[in-house]
Amino acid sequence: MGADKKRKHSKEEDDVQKTKKSNSSSNKSTTPVEAVAVEEQDRPSKKAKKDKKDKEVKEKKSKKEKKDKDDKDDKKGKKEKKDKKEKKDKKDKKDKKEKKSPKSDDESSAPSSPAPLSPTSVDMDMDQDEILRVPAVPMLSAADIIAQYKKAKESKTQAVVANNGSSSQDSDDSQKGGADGATKPFHVIQMTPKVDENGLTRKERRLLKIKKKQMDRKSEGDGEPAFNIKAGHEMLTLKDLRDLIVFILTETPSLPWVEVKNKFKIDKVVMIYVSGLDPQLFHINLQSPDAHKAVAWGERVDKSRGVVTELDYLRWNFEEVSVVKATGDKFRIHSPTNTLLSVPLSNAEKMKREREKKAAKSAKNRKPENFMMTLEELRENSFPIPRYLDPSLPELEDGWMETAKLPKTTLTPPPKKMIAMDCEMCRTEAGPELTRVTLIDEAGKTVYDELVMPENPILDYLTQYSGMTAARLNGVTTRLAEVQEKIKAFIDYDTILVGHSLENDMKVLKLAHPFIVDTSLIYHHTRGPPYRPGLKWLAQKWLQRQIQANIERGHDSAEDALACMDLIKLKLTKPVGFGEYEQDQESLFSRLQRFNNPRTSVLIDSDAFAGQSATTTIRTKSDEEVVAAVPEAIKSHNFVWARLRDIEINHGKVPAVELAEGQIADKGRMSKVSSGDKVQASEEEIRQGLRSVDKSIEQIVNSLPPRTAIIVTSGQGDHREVSKMQQRQKKFMELYKTKNLSEIPKEDHFLEADEILLAKAVDIAKSGVCFLKIKQ
Repeated sequence: MGADKKRKHSKEEDDVQKTKKSNSSSNKSTTPVEAVAVEEQDRPSKKAKKDKKDKEVKEKKSKKEKKDKDDKDDKKGKKEKKDKKEKKDKKDKKDKKEKKSPKSDDESSAPSSPAPLSPTSVDMDMDQDEILRVPAVPMLSAADIIAQYKKAKESKTQAVVANNGSSSQDSDDSQKGGADGATKPFHVIQMTPKVDENGLTRKERRLLKIKKKQMDRKSEGDGEPAFNIKAGHEMLTLKDLRDLIVFILTETPSLPWVEVKNKFKIDKVVMIYVSGLDPQLFHINLQSPDAHKAVAWGERVDKSRGVVTELDYLRWNFEEVSVVKATGDKFRIHSPTNTLLSVPLSNAEKMKREREKKAAKSAKNRKPENFMMTLEELRENSFPIPRYLDPSLPELEDGWMETAKLPKTTLTPPPKKMIAMDCEMCRTEAGPELTRVTLIDEAGKTVYDELVMPENPILDYLTQYSGMTAARLNGVTTRLAEVQEKIKAFIDYDTILVGHSLENDMKVLKLAHPFIVDTSLIYHHTRGPPYRPGLKWLAQKWLQRQIQANIERGHDSAEDALACMDLIKLKLTKPVGFGEYEQDQESLFSRLQRFNNPRTSVLIDSDAFAGQSATTTIRTKSDEEVVAAVPEAIKSHNFVWARLRDIEINHGKVPAVELAEGQIADKGRMSKVSSGDKVQASEEEIRQGLRSVDKSIEQIVNSLPPRTAIIVTSGQGDHREVSKMQQRQKKFMELYKTKNLSEIPKEDHFLEADEILLAKAVDIAKSGVCFLKIKQ
């Protein structure tokens, strides 16, 4: 059988060889496709090659891992052997040392308990947290004991070195030296570190001392604090000035455009906002490439003169003036006060507000109580507050009333009813007084509407706002006291008063009530705080209703109160956040208050809108009142905002108007005339305004304590031309909605060329000035 198989196998091999020869001889007659097929049969497959390669790689990897493991085991074994040897050597040395040190008769008779080392024998390098003890040695002098201690310490150090890897030769030498010199054993006992009366160890006291020195160097550098505007900076903006305030009073990163030397010596900042100081007054060419640099303007005054010479104090005490830009877009200037008094939210504050928003969305109950103002909001918005909400308030003045507080009878108070209120007023010799009050219930029904005769002579009926005239009030005998008694039937402790900017209505009504919903706060202005939306805009935007449309007739309190009631009812039916706008900014006053070391602030201005978050708000009617308020305000606050208005006349004055009977001109701060309608002031009027502002700044600066940072800025330049062009643009857009271009008179056109001129005017009007100084 084996031979047969062998012959059979040999025959098969011969057949294969013959086939190969046949293929080789007939290669010329084979087609290309057939030749490739035959060649592929002779080659090993790609899969076989890949498997072979993977197998080789796997074998190499396995060998490497085995080798690494063996090396690791060898190292571990060597280390264990070395540690065992070092431990043995150390033990042998200890036994040898004890054997070589004979005890004297004195030592053998000494007590077994060690005696404390005398104070004279303590080494100066010794740590106070270690307590050293040695056996009693009666016959040794202090010098011998110190020498003994030093040798014991050296022996201990050498032992540590040996444990860290010293050679055996070094250990032997060390042991020999110790045996030759030391004759007495020396014991060191580690005890708990001592602490002082404050619970601090010596190490902690040392670290605190170092930290204190660092803080002292940081905060008490050589010299007084000062501003140093860096070279190469771009044109300053109002945001830069705002960031400077935050930087000085908090711990934000340093600013790229200014260095504040000895910043931590500054504890107070005063910003004086003076609208009307235009760069052109200081002979600054805004088109110059150097317009962004600080200018020593005193020299220019000597050469060019002009009305700016009236700023005598400012010239000698604020030597440099810098141009500062307001923010805005191509055709509009953003409010300078809003830019200065608003700061971007920090990431932490954004996350906090997002969490609050999510929590509010999860609330199922949508009740009017959810929108009531808090006590803090009532304070911030200058509402009259009942004394039972804040007992620290003074007693109510004569003629005032507050809603009586009802005793609590149940754990869950009954739901409150809503009453919308709106008041109209006129101006009298004693200030604003009530002329009409209207109350609307939740069904939209007027439940009370009364005309009221003021107690004092009327100076201005304010017809364009109140709708009141002498003829309308003729024969009215109802007085404020009677109204207060009548409204008690509608407004009690279970009532929520609804209105728009209700603080003014409450003041003329002389009423303090605890529960208020104000539509100017629950709905947002598109620009965000501190701006408030107008009731007319809210009604048009959310109710699709036109109110306050008749300018000649004025406002209708019933119409306004109904709009307020409908706005809160709409808010209750809509999702959380309805009528609100996402804002990534907060008030500068709030930002300072949220600092780790809270900074208080005060706003001294005739406008209250900007001071909603200030610690204190002081309303003023003149620059004299501003100057008088600053000294007391700076004593108890870190930041003071003060606004001077006497130079605003430089941006135009109110035109003369014909007055109706019993009406007086509305001038100065109470003026509602558009900037575009103001007329040019005379040179003498401008000079007078500059002298007044210069004197006010001098009085303010003199009243400030040393090391107070002072920032004076105008915010922007003259914007009258911009206002005129914007009015033309608005008129054209309204006409273009209803008429073809050919039907619009040419004088009312506002085309591309006019837009170019408007853009240039806006860019110029954005430029204001600023002065920086630290009082020494």
